[in-house]
Amino acid sequence: MQLNQQTDFAFRLLMYLADQSVREVETDDPARPSGKPAALPTIRGIADYFGISYNHLMKVANALAARGYIKARRGKGGGLTLARPAGSISLGAVARDMEGHWDLVECFNEGGDCRIAPSCRLAPILGEALDAFWGVLDRYSLADIAHLPPDDLPLTFHRHAPRDIQ
Repeated sequence: MQLNQQTDFAFRLLMYLADQSVREVETDDPARPSGKPAALPTIRGIADYFGISYNHLMKVANALAARGYIKARRGKGGGLTLARPAGSISLGAVARDMEGHWDLVECFNEGGDCRIAPSCRLAPILGEALDAFWGVLDRYSLADIAHLPPDDLPLTFHRHAPRDIQ
């Protein structure tokens, strides 16, 4: 089993936004003029941060916005925010929404044409494994992976120095 790149990027984007929302609440930045909100993260900034395709991340952000995970504001002062609390965003739900189908083998696909399907003992085992996979993801929310408990510091993303290519 392997999650597709869209799901990977969706998790990264959501973790980044959750981390930023925690920082906004917990950090009093003396450099910021009083009453002026911090700039919202942008798709360009997040894509640059992770070193991933802007166009691909744009599609992921659009999909997340369409499904109600994030809000996207255009124009000056625009950017991205979580549409709801991180604790209410299930990792399993995000993965299901981003992945589409999970036909591990032909017989999982409606209308499959497997000759041994009526007597196959493998399909139920694979089905049980898939249920366990989703069960684990469903037990966790974005809050579980985005930042530490409230009395600790939020997750801090560190940019690695580029390696010299020889």
